[in-house]
Amino acid sequence: MTTTLSLKGAVAAVALGFTSALGAFAPSAAQAQTELRLHTFVPPGHIIVREIIEPLAADIAEQSGGELTLTIYPSMQLGGKAPELIRQAQDGTVDMVFTLPGYTSPVFPRTQMIELPGLRPDGTSTTELMWDLLEGGYFDPEYDGLKVVALWAADDAGLYTRDKPIRTPQDIEGMLLRSPSAAQAAQIEKMGATPVALPIPQLYPQLERGVIDGAMVPFTTILDFRMHEVANYFTITGPLFGRSQFLIVMNEDSYNGLSAEHQAILDGLMGEELSQKATDAYLDRAAESIQFVRDAADKEVIEFTEEQQAEIAAMLRPIYDEWLASMAEQGIDGQAMLDAAGVNLSN
Repeated sequence: MTTTLSLKGAVAAVALGFTSALGAFAPSAAQAQTELRLHTFVPPGHIIVREIIEPLAADIAEQSGGELTLTIYPSMQLGGKAPELIRQAQDGTVDMVFTLPGYTSPVFPRTQMIELPGLRPDGTSTTELMWDLLEGGYFDPEYDGLKVVALWAADDAGLYTRDKPIRTPQDIEGMLLRSPSAAQAAQIEKMGATPVALPIPQLYPQLERGVIDGAMVPFTTILDFRMHEVANYFTITGPLFGRSQFLIVMNEDSYNGLSAEHQAILDGLMGEELSQKATDAYLDRAAESIQFVRDAADKEVIEFTEEQQAEIAAMLRPIYDEWLASMAEQGIDGQAMLDAAGVNLSN
């Protein structure tokens, strides 16, 4: 956070030594203008930049009368790589970041619960669950030193490939598929494929070169990252896989360094309502992206049947037991989290 001070007054009065009754002027109070810096890996045209972050910046400036501003640095303009963003926020290198918890899965073992397969039927209910768990303290202490500005889940993860279409669950076997997180990597393995960890900016060149066969990824990326240029087959799988989480966080010291008035402005703008707006933006963008490739003559959209979805769901069911065991090893009560989410594994 950077602060600039400007003094309004008649500097000529200083030259006169404040001795002239006619020419002496008292300087006015200092007026502070505070700039917050937000760093992210996505490009400036990304849906969340356009529809969430830029409007947030505009609201902050308007409500503060221009005293508080939010400057956006897309495409890692301030240096580093996408998985380093959360550390930049924690260290206070920047004031805010937009990133994915899944890029640094070990830092967010509780939050990664949201990537359990089939946990919720859609992004809206998943985001609601995330805020219930966050406000209920189930994600503590993963956000120590941070203020959560927005936390949300988006559209269903799907599968797209370059050369070989995925028409059945068996087609997945033996493929090299990009994974956004450790949790989704486990799902890829259960289906007989090999996961390759890649932040989304690296996916285009790796798919273009044929280094990987395809990706497990939300379909918003089709347009936001021009994946339609390198992928040819798009398989809609339904709500089978865990949803990636998305996160805007603020360094707590940056927040505490603001005036009470400016803190109140931020408090009124961030939270679950902003998160649901982000979810809606992703859902709308996913629908637009799917329609775009449906309309393209050289692309194919494939949809799994209910029977195929059930087949994959059965493959993925053991992941719940493995997740519970992993949580226990870390001293985390995973069962309490599942209970809070209303998940009954006996069914």
